[in-house]
Amino acid sequence: MRATTRLIAVFWLAVGTVIWWMALNQNPMPASWRFFATIQILGGVLLLFRLTVGWLLLITMSAFSMVAGIFALITVPFMPEELIRNAPGLLGMSPRVSLALSVAVGILVARFCWLGLRNDPPSNWGKKGGALPNEGETD
Repeated sequence: MRATTRLIAVFWLAVGTVIWWMALNQNPMPASWRFFATIQILGGVLLLFRLTVGWLLLITMSAFSMVAGIFALITVPFMPEELIRNAPGLLGMSPRVSLALSVAVGILVARFCWLGLRNDPPSNWGKKGGALPNEGETD
């Protein structure tokens, strides 16, 4: 397993943990976010234990995040003014531009996670270069 795969597992584990921490601290959180946060935490932990099901959960989560982000980016120009008024404007940008840029960054991060996981499938974890030193070697 490559170091980037472990880093992706830790990233998704951190994202899921932050979402659950916010939900447990009485922040309004949709049930779907808590569900996906649970998948992110499980996927991260299982992948760190080198289990294929963790890889499957996180590559699916990465693909889902890319697609959902693309749909979110398409909807930014059509968001109602009430929602935009409550959105933060970062670095002096309008809230609409801030939302679009943050969604674009999310799409890129999900894309890099998906590419990293795609290029390190579980079938390669036992091969030389993909495994830890002395792991999977037989005498």
